Amino acid sequence: MVRTNVLKRSGVLAAGVVLTGTLAACTGGGPTGDESPQSSGPTQAQTGPEISDPRSPFAVELCALLPADAATSLGLEPTGKVNDGPKISADAPESCAWRSRDGHTSVSLGRIKDRSIQEYYDNKSAFSDYQELTIAGHPAVRANQGDPAKDGYCVVFAAVSEREMLYAFTSDDNKTDPCGLAQKALEASIPTLPAAK
Repeated sequence: MVRTNVLKRSGVLAAGVVLTGTLAACTGGGPTGDESPQSSGPTQAQTGPEISDPRSPFAVELCALLPADAATSLGLEPTGKVNDGPKISADAPESCAWRSRDGHTSVSLGRIKDRSIQEYYDNKSAFSDYQELTIAGHPAVRANQGDPAKDGYCVVFAAVSEREMLYAFTSDDNKTDPCGLAQKALEASIPTLPAAK
């Protein structure tokens, strides 16, 4: 029992470290939304690829991002719980976690406002594990600061609109395919989101 709780806490802590590190690396310490750019030259708005089927992840409750039947098909409990572990920084986005019955696998889904996938494209060299993907018809990136196959952790970001993203962070103690699990969670989630207005 104690070992399981320690594993869960360390998994949540690792998720926060990876996510915060990823977002910080992604922005390169530059503007995070409504701050003005730090360079003195002319600025351009980061646009990124056009999203032909924009979705609104903020139109649903956080723990409704992954439908119960989809969670079950991924080997997870049907109901997710808001991550209540320690946050690495005050601005780290909130997420909801779904866990397997044995506690060895978890998927956390979260939403990010005011971020374009172009920021990841522009900073791909900041990630030791980087791959551009298409998930449910939306541009996505696998962007990690380690080796997911060895670490058992993976984060994948999907652009669901031009300035809103959905991310999946997975933890797999068996280290079988944490990135595949993240992609499957996003593939199940994105089509269920309401269309952006």
